[in-house]
Amino acid sequence: AVMLALKTPIISVVIGEGSSGGALGIGVGDKLAMLQYSTYFVISPEGCANIIWKTSEKAPQAAEAMGLTSTILEDLGIVDTTIEEPEGGAHRDPDLAAQRVKEYLVDELAQLQQLSLDDLLDQRYARLMSYGNP
Repeated sequence: AVMLALKTPIISVVIGEGSSGGALGIGVGDKLAMLQYSTYFVISPEGCANIIWKTSEKAPQAAEAMGLTSTILEDLGIVDTTIEEPEGGAHRDPDLAAQRVKEYLVDELAQLQQLSLDDLLDQRYARLMSYGNP
């Protein structure tokens, strides 16, 4: 609730695993990006499987249904951008990965700074309210 009213641009980038309450928190930002091989979810696949099927053995099915990856979440409108990782993953070339994240942040911040404060907050609220709507 506090983040929703912050009078500054909020850009979130998932660089590994965004999960649980943290996932809820960063989902309130103005923009959300994920590194190509990162995951983002509000409950673990094991936790989801335990709730749905009463067994964690169905975690692979839960993970598939949850759509944990950037490309699926981008298609659903939850994630704005997938940031391409260096070949083999960000850990193979952290400098290049950091450069790509920096470029994304600089570009998005420049766009968000063009908005009036009222428009920024209105768009943030609309973004949050759009989750789950086709």
